[in-house]
Amino acid sequence: MYAAALEQHLRDYSPNVFFYTPLEVDDVFVFVLHRLFRTLSEMVGDGIVEVLHVAVCPKTHIPTIQLMLPPQLNEKDFGALFEDTQRLLHQAAQEWKPQPTEEKLK
Repeated sequence: MYAAALEQHLRDYSPNVFFYTPLEVDDVFVFVLHRLFRTLSEMVGDGIVEVLHVAVCPKTHIPTIQLMLPPQLNEKDFGALFEDTQRLLHQAAQEWKPQPTEEKLK
């Protein structure tokens, strides 16, 4: 639910972030991803952040994001951001509780 709202928000306020596939993640991860995408949007300036694919781990529900960033940028510019994002996603996964409908599907 919140993932679709985040996608729309980024289209409106961070037009340099492009999604090629829908952002379908659990609500608990939306805040962390919002922080990631907005920070990347600001860091690339006039460049483009392309979200090529979003995979979700079936066990932990942690999303893995495949990105394409402008070629003039170096990985060292983003290393700390990616490490912090990974830490926050794992922390959110530990606090995540399945919704009643998800429990019935197991």
